[in-house]
Amino acid sequence: MSTFFTSDSHFGHKNIIQLCNRPFSDSSEMDQAMIESWNSVVGPRDVVYHLGDFSMLPPDKISAILKKLNGVKRLIIGNHDKDPRVIPEWASKRLMAEVSVDGHKLFLCHYPMREWPGMWKGVIHLYGHVHGNLMPAPGSMDVGADIWGGKPVSLADLLAVITPFDQKSGNVSEPFRVKNWN
Repeated sequence: MSTFFTSDSHFGHKNIIQLCNRPFSDSSEMDQAMIESWNSVVGPRDVVYHLGDFSMLPPDKISAILKKLNGVKRLIIGNHDKDPRVIPEWASKRLMAEVSVDGHKLFLCHYPMREWPGMWKGVIHLYGHVHGNLMPAPGSMDVGADIWGGKPVSLADLLAVITPFDQKSGNVSEPFRVKNWN
């Protein structure tokens, strides 16, 4: 059993093709390609954490797509996931999660954070939402479909590209002050 991560699939969302420059002529073509990409790396017993914005389609259509996808699917709810509670194919549905995978502690959220729980103790932050339009902070990574060619990504592949968080320097910058104390 392996664990994978992805986000921002936007199944059925025709406008995402232009917004994110996806190489598809319509949402049906995109959906079929993403299902094939997903199943090319995810086996039936693998776990996939989807970090939000799976689809804005009606629940019955989302259920039909989920049934075509391999693996145990766990949702971290995103801003476009409308009422996922009524979709039984999700093994779990949470706003955020702290999990351990292959000895690594992870903090999962749809949104990128500048600081996250456990950051100073080596916890890795995985997120989506920004479709590759934000440079990852050290110790974090965007797992969105637009970053990883539409395929869920393994932790090993993520670790190969994440810039390590340096506890000595942190995310050091000049303090932001609008007014001084006086």
